[in-house]
Amino acid sequence: MTLEEKLLSLKIEGFYLEESVLSPTQAAEAYASTKATLQEGSGRIFGSTFLNHNQCLAPYLATPQIMEVVVAMLGSSARIISTSGNLREPTAQAEPDPAGGLHVDWPWGQSGGSYIEGQLPDVVINLTTFWMLTEFSPQNGATIVAPGTHQAGKNPNGYPELKQAGPTEYQVEAAAGSVLVFDGRLWHKGGTNRSASDRVFWGVNYAPWWLNCHARRPHSVEHRIQTQAGHTPSGHWPYLRSEVYELFPPPVKQLLGHWVDTEWVMSKAEAEAAIWGFILSVVFHQDWRGDLIGF
Repeated sequence: MTLEEKLLSLKIEGFYLEESVLSPTQAAEAYASTKATLQEGSGRIFGSTFLNHNQCLAPYLATPQIMEVVVAMLGSSARIISTSGNLREPTAQAEPDPAGGLHVDWPWGQSGGSYIEGQLPDVVINLTTFWMLTEFSPQNGATIVAPGTHQAGKNPNGYPELKQAGPTEYQVEAAAGSVLVFDGRLWHKGGTNRSASDRVFWGVNYAPWWLNCHARRPHSVEHRIQTQAGHTPSGHWPYLRSEVYELFPPPVKQLLGHWVDTEWVMSKAEAEAAIWGFILSVVFHQDWRGDLIGF
């Protein structure tokens, strides 16, 4: 697809499929690495800073065929705001997935303490990408999308009547190594894995530089305010460890520099220097009336 075709598909349908982003060998290696990380220890790591635990996909996150769309939609200062590893195991359920049950992701969702309420603005502020490390098929519960619902102006999360509205649903089918790219407002859901194998993928979200993500950062002021107000914070996106960040190539660092722990953890002395250093650097002038003017 050309860039123009990709953008048109995102505008009309709300999604498009980028095929062969990873070679079969690259996808197989990433699958083995990701599955091992997700299954290590007594529990599983599904947090949205999966890069802290596994970096196998990091070299590809600034790949040109994805970034041309990210830049066109979100600007040249776009950044990655979350990464998650996902494993969907086989289930004994034999019946097809029922219609409905669709949702949208943050910040469009109607759950937690930070989301966009009411009528959704006609602006793209979140591109979700699913990096397929196994094939996506109806048998293994591939992602189901409702084409065009990104233009609905509402999301189904807080509106039961919309969940039952029955929009047309389409199940994405693609080979391992493909990437599903969609507008964060698009209604979607995961299917039921009725195959004999796991379905494994990464979720990577790109957003413009101005989107405030602190409400999802543990121990941030916004996160604390939500908790004190009785809200359940909208998930947790821990900071990216600096030693992990240093492993990445420059184009990927550019997407993740805002997220590094050392950029946000200040000593009291550093905080005071940041505040008072700026204030003391302001030059004051007196105009002809003797008033002080700061600039």
